[in-house]
Amino acid sequence: MLTLTIRKYYILSLLVGVIILFMVFSSNDINNYEEKRHTTTPTYSYFSKNANKSNDLISNEIYSDYEINQILMKQKIARLEKKYQKTQSIVLNSKSMMKPNYNIHIFYYAWYGNIIMDGKYKHWNHQYMENWKKDDRKKYPRGRHRPPDDIGSNYYPLLGCYSSSESSVIDEHLRQISEAGVGVIVVSWTPPNLADTPYKILPKLLNTALKYNVKISIQVEPYIGRNPINLITHLKQFFKEYNDHSALYKIRKPLSEKMVPVIYIYDSYLIPSVAWRELFSSKGNLSVRNTTIDAIYLGLLVDLQHKYHIKKSQFDGFYTYFATNSFTYGSTWKNWRHLAKFANQNGLIFIPSVGPGYIDTRVRPWNVGNTRHRRHGQYYDVAWRAAVNNKVNYISITSFNEWHEGTQIEPARSKVTSSYTYLDYEPEGSYYYLNLTKSWVIQFEKLMG
Repeated sequence: MLTLTIRKYYILSLLVGVIILFMVFSSNDINNYEEKRHTTTPTYSYFSKNANKSNDLISNEIYSDYEINQILMKQKIARLEKKYQKTQSIVLNSKSMMKPNYNIHIFYYAWYGNIIMDGKYKHWNHQYMENWKKDDRKKYPRGRHRPPDDIGSNYYPLLGCYSSSESSVIDEHLRQISEAGVGVIVVSWTPPNLADTPYKILPKLLNTALKYNVKISIQVEPYIGRNPINLITHLKQFFKEYNDHSALYKIRKPLSEKMVPVIYIYDSYLIPSVAWRELFSSKGNLSVRNTTIDAIYLGLLVDLQHKYHIKKSQFDGFYTYFATNSFTYGSTWKNWRHLAKFANQNGLIFIPSVGPGYIDTRVRPWNVGNTRHRRHGQYYDVAWRAAVNNKVNYISITSFNEWHEGTQIEPARSKVTSSYTYLDYEPEGSYYYLNLTKSWVIQFEKLMG
């Protein structure tokens, strides 16, 4: 017994040592997290090395790097459209669906605030972020946006600068999500008392979800100081408060009759696999398996090598999050076939993330190269086809309302000010991407049988 006790404390000491080393070597990223992670890019500088490629048919003397990038992206989408042309074409359907599909998940952000509800603007007044491209000598805007006319988004919401805590806004959002056929809302989550925590809003979201027959899951963000030990503490409190709520999303655990929640973990690769394994292995000293906080834990796959991190960590599956084709290995549509095969061979859940486009130049004005134009829904269509044709069981959507990065499908409206003309969904209308989502959910259901 004494030997076992000594061995246990030795292993725990080793784990704590690994975490301390991890926190020391990554302290710069973690300390700067609050400035960088108000939006959903990776916490390391991954901005596409291929964004400004040209080919022999395009002259650099005629076109700028940005124009070349857009020409190549348009050509790529056209090729993919041709590749997937056998897919049944989508017809917009305005009829209500019988019920939302719980295999379709959508990322949701409850971090917005305004003066009326919160006493100040939150996130609509997002700052211009520092240029991470150190070799770029151009000058870019600095400071913060000034709502309500000047906001940190290239689009303008139909609801205006709303507060995420307002009951009528929550009701409208969940109604729209439900009517689009999406069954699970994945809420960006940090523990209570930390930046952007949805702690006070979650009860409203869960109770309203019951009204619209949708479920709630969470995406754990890389909050300052996050490590497996304190994450367990925070999750225990979360499960204690919400595990018995009927709106919490749960699925059957493989090889078991037990229903458990699904937890997404953003930037999971920032923590070494040896530390995660202590949580997710049934033999780990901090194992969550068969405890009150057992769940389906999903890690984020960004780079190719992250699939080995996912496997060694003993996650239950992985997702890709980003709505920018070719931005990361995981977000590149052509790689999903390989990832689906890898997941199948290793008994993992694979959830590719589709999105309508990407533009964040009202937050990162230097990041033009990663813009993905919506092309009146064509970009969204190709992403959906790529996911559906790989016969995945789950699909996630990035996002419902990540306005900073222009990935939202929430209704937008036209708006022109003296200094800026916002993008919109015209001529298709404010609800176009909700309708397009509904049509693809119907298509997904037909193929799933």
